[in-house]
Amino acid sequence: MRVDTLDAYLQRSRIIPAVRSPEHIPAACAAPGAIVYLLTGDVISIAALVRDLRDCGKLICVNIDLLGGLSSDAPAVDFIAQTGASGIISTHAQTLKAARAHGLLAIQRTFMLDSQAVANAARSLERFNPDAVEILPAMVAPRTLPRLRAVRPDLPIIAGGLVFDLVEIDRLVRAGVDAVSASEPSLWVI
Repeated sequence: MRVDTLDAYLQRSRIIPAVRSPEHIPAACAAPGAIVYLLTGDVISIAALVRDLRDCGKLICVNIDLLGGLSSDAPAVDFIAQTGASGIISTHAQTLKAARAHGLLAIQRTFMLDSQAVANAARSLERFNPDAVEILPAMVAPRTLPRLRAVRPDLPIIAGGLVFDLVEIDRLVRAGVDAVSASEPSLWVI
């Protein structure tokens, strides 16, 4: 999938369901957006979870760092690619490079804990251009956007983590993020 296509999907719905439990798959399928983050599963269940989401027409980005029984290496990325997932979410650049080699979206997840983390994220973007960056926690995204956009102006920025209501999502989008990932199913309505 090309980045301009990813951007079009993000514009369709600014909320990305982040599925933390298999019980939330039906709610994610009913959500209006096309993209779903899969933050649950293990080596045994991941193929079925991806299939369930694909069957309802979703593009699935698997957070490989959270999967049980897999490491975040190239063979694990190959395994995820074979499930039919559309992308990989990871904090590891080598994992994202392997995702790209398999034609998958590469979404760099970065935790903005302090000014050093922001500087490290900017340096990382100078070396590798992912398809999108997810900033955690969401509330710091507006403060870090200028620094990241200085390095990659057209890079989609997704905010995630500690999002509690639709007003907060609206504020984040108005502040310039392209989308917000949320694990609370009641927020997957727009």
